[in-house]
Amino acid sequence: MDRVCQPRGNKACVGICMVTVLALALLAGHGLAQDRPGSASLELKLEIGKTTLVFGEPVYATVRLINTGQAPVKVSRLLDPQTGGVHIEVASPSRPRFIYLPLFVSDAVETRASALAPGEEIAAAFPIFYGALGWTFHRPETYGIVAGYGYSSGAQHVLVQSNPVSVAVVDEGGAGALLMGGTPASEEAGKFLLWQRGDHLEAGQALLTDLLKTFPDSPVADYARLAFGRNLSRSFRNYAVGRIRPADCEAALEYFRKVRTDRLPALLQVQQHLDEARCLTRLSKPDQAEASLKQAKQADGDRPEFRRLFQQAVRLEPALMRAP
Repeated sequence: MDRVCQPRGNKACVGICMVTVLALALLAGHGLAQDRPGSASLELKLEIGKTTLVFGEPVYATVRLINTGQAPVKVSRLLDPQTGGVHIEVASPSRPRFIYLPLFVSDAVETRASALAPGEEIAAAFPIFYGALGWTFHRPETYGIVAGYGYSSGAQHVLVQSNPVSVAVVDEGGAGALLMGGTPASEEAGKFLLWQRGDHLEAGQALLTDLLKTFPDSPVADYARLAFGRNLSRSFRNYAVGRIRPADCEAALEYFRKVRTDRLPALLQVQQHLDEARCLTRLSKPDQAEASLKQAKQADGDRPEFRRLFQQAVRLEPALMRAP
C-alpha cells in the first residue's frame, strides 16, 4: 500500500521530483492508466460529477465496471473502497501519489462474487473527500484521480485501471479555510459530512454551524445542511451519553428545505429525496411523501449505482413500498 512520502534531505528532493512527474502524468492522462492496461474483457470507468469545485466541497466518485468481452467474468458485486474491490489513486503537484483509504474497511463477502455477463455493467457511487488520511483534497489545486479494480483470472491477478479524471479545486474565499483548519473540530466536521450522522461529533457540528452562519451561500453549506438533515431524519445511539436520540423529522425537513439540491451530486439528491419521503410518511403526509419519492426517482435516472438506496429506504420505512 502506498504511503505519502515525507522528504528528508537532498535524496528525498529527487524522490519528490519523480513523484511530481508522476502526478503531472496522471493529470495529463498518462502514467499508470497506460502502464497497466488490465483486462481486455473488463472496462472500468471513473466519473466525478463536478470537476471544478470550491475548496472544502465534498467530492463523490462513481465507478462502472463493464464486461466488454464475449464471455462471463467472475467479479465482486461490491465496488467500494471499503471492501477493497476498488481503489482510488490521487495525485497533485504538492502531494505525491497516494491511495485513498476509507475510515474503515469491511471484509469482502466471497459469495457476492458472481459472473458479469457480456455487456453487463455494475456500478457504485461513494465519497472520497475524507478518509483515514484526513481530508483528501486538502488545498486549492488540481488533482488527478484514477480508479483501479483487481480480480483473479485463473492463477493470474489482473488489475483494470480506469480513465484518469482531473479535478480543479478553487479557493472561493473562506469556507474551505474555516472547514480545513487543521483542528480536531475540522476532523470531526469531515467525519460528520462523510457519515452524515454522529451526535457525538459535537465539535464538528459546531464548526459546521459556524460555517452555515458565516458562509450561507457557499456550495459547502448545502452539504452541511444535508448532513444535519440526514442525521436528524434517523435515530442515533449516542454512546457518549448512553442513550438513543429518536428521529426528529420536523427538524430534518427544515434543513432539507434550505438545501439547494441542484448543487449536489446525483447520489446526494437521491438520498435527500428518499429521506424526505420517509419523514413525510412518518408525519402522515402521503401526498408530499409521494412527490419526494418521484423526485428521488427522477434524480436516480434508473442508474444501477442507486438501486440499493431505494432498497435501504424501504427497509427503514416499509410504507414506501406501497407508494405508486
